[in-house]
Amino acid sequence: MNGHDAMLEDVAVYALGALPREQARAVREHLASCAECAAEYRRLKPAVDAVAYSAEACPDAASGAVVPNPRLKTRIMDEVRRSVPTRLSNVGEMRAVRPIVWPAYAVAAACLAVALITTAFNISLNEELHQTEAQVAQLGTHAKMLTRQVAAQNTELVDLTSSDSQHYAVEDGEVVRHGNRLYIAMDSMGTPPRGKVYQAWIMRKGAAKMTPSVTFMPDRKGIAVIHVPTQASQVAEVAVSMEPEGGSKQPTSKPTFIVKLT
Repeated sequence: MNGHDAMLEDVAVYALGALPREQARAVREHLASCAECAAEYRRLKPAVDAVAYSAEACPDAASGAVVPNPRLKTRIMDEVRRSVPTRLSNVGEMRAVRPIVWPAYAVAAACLAVALITTAFNISLNEELHQTEAQVAQLGTHAKMLTRQVAAQNTELVDLTSSDSQHYAVEDGEVVRHGNRLYIAMDSMGTPPRGKVYQAWIMRKGAAKMTPSVTFMPDRKGIAVIHVPTQASQVAEVAVSMEPEGGSKQPTSKPTFIVKLT
């Protein structure tokens, strides 16, 4: 390899910022007088900067946008420089002791490090994007569910307090019918034993036996407001009994109450 070919190698390493100070000074002086090496430097420098700075990002203090982290290139170059002899006084001495292939090795090592970090960073960004999209979808679903719950609670409140509603008093509460909607509203129910729940039952007009409906539990204060999913105009009686968890197809205990709707 002639001296000019060796200098072209140094230009490549200089573009990476990995040359020791004295050798870098020699390259700068050479670039001022060599059009071929200067052109090679101009060709390499933008690509090196673009790859290095795209490998890591950080939030911009002003805009909050994700921007390249300027410290990444410095860290990579520090690692490359550690493999380079730093106690040699001039370019000639450097060439006398180091293998001719050293600059190519340094370029390859630095580019490999940048490529690995870039790949890992891109994978991380994709994973974060997918996670964010999934979270947004979950939040949207949750918001719709909450909206329906709030609407249902508002409807219940209006129905339970409306002067047009019919109220049927039972022990520890009442059954309320408003139009075609039916509710069980309890204010001091006891807590069922472990493995037991309360279950609502309805007797449809003209039927001979009770039909099972929803199961429910009162809160710690004994309060429970239950919407019975049926057409209230078709119901003749409402009952509640204590049943095993999961409910029963027919009552297995004496009803807590039975009320006839008029």
